[in-house]
Amino acid sequence: MKMKKKIVFLDGDGTLWYPSATKRTQKPHWIYHDPETKDNYLEHLELTPKTKETLEYLNKQGLLLVVLSANPYAEDIAIKEIKERLDHFQLISLFYTYRSSEGSDPNGKASIILEILSSLGLEKQDALMVGDSYFYDYLAAKDIGVDALFVENSVSKMPDEIPQDLQSIKEIHELVDILT
Repeated sequence: MKMKKKIVFLDGDGTLWYPSATKRTQKPHWIYHDPETKDNYLEHLELTPKTKETLEYLNKQGLLLVVLSANPYAEDIAIKEIKERLDHFQLISLFYTYRSSEGSDPNGKASIILEILSSLGLEKQDALMVGDSYFYDYLAAKDIGVDALFVENSVSKMPDEIPQDLQSIKEIHELVDILT
């Protein structure tokens, strides 16, 4: 599968980084609430395999990269937390922007994708959403006509019947072959 895109939206937790202790075997949000890790969660997060190299390569190819993460907190707090993680992993310079959608709204990312595309004068077919949540990442994009890739994992809530046309990857580094 080859795709020609100009902008790639990437989820944060579970897609770009995850808890070192559990990787993708548990929903990653536990790390922000657990008494052992909540006060120093950055020390307990790691990038998913080959993520930094992949993002650097895609950035050099001229692709606009956007972190788009759902968060239960107000947008200003969520944006600060995303920036903190991007700074921690030394990724901030690779991203055009980073945004957060309301954590309780599965369609929240869709409106932000459309807003960013409009502000840049880009079309839906220029964009790709990549994430580890079937409903919040994959379906949110597909429902508005934007291509999406689901990062395979065993903890994402899935529909009762998996769509035949579900497009998925195991790791972010597969984007190099798909997008270039």
